[in-house]
Amino acid sequence: MLHDINKPRVDIHCKTNISHWSSELKCSEEELLYCISKVGSSITAIESYLHMNKSLLQIWSTRDIAI
Repeated sequence: MLHDINKPRVDIHCKTNISHWSSELKCSEEELLYCISKVGSSITAIESYLHMNKSLLQIWSTRDIAI
């Protein structure tokens, strides 16, 4: 399967990019990185995962758990 290079992605190697997308998606940087570990760096996939799992992520983010 080829990735569509026109779709936005999070550059996990760029702190500024991570900060930008966590702000845009209204989630913490830790939540964003967790989502990326589950669905990849596609903004569309991350948005879907966040929407479907927001309550789970809120519980997760209140605990002292290492990724």
